[in-house]
Amino acid sequence: MKKVLAVLLVAVMVLSLTACGGGVSTGKYKVTGLTMKMGDQEMDLMELYKATGQDTSDLGYLEIIDDKNAVMKSFDDDDEVKLTYDDKYFYGADGDDEKKIPYKASGSKITFSYEEDEGSVTMVFEK
Repeated sequence: MKKVLAVLLVAVMVLSLTACGGGVSTGKYKVTGLTMKMGDQEMDLMELYKATGQDTSDLGYLEIIDDKNAVMKSFDDDDEVKLTYDDKYFYGADGDDEKKIPYKASGSKITFSYEEDEGSVTMVFEK
């Protein structure tokens, strides 16, 4: 179960490729929320990690470098994923396909939601 959750979180973070814009400052933002919805079932993965006794303090981060560039690092991957963004979307590569993820930024929080074949994902990063 732990390995499945780790792989799921890594996949979500890599596919999510997000950053900030309008009003969000440079710096590192930790993952503080992760929710998946499939059909009528919704799963709070952060609560699941906590319930199974796993440490949620270092699940990865999003670092805003400047007004166009960011990097994301997963908790079990040594490599950072380079991202670009504008005032509405973050962009990153998923194989050869381009990803375009809408986001909302408010103060020290960056939130995004996107649709996948199996359902939707919402991720929250906080400074």
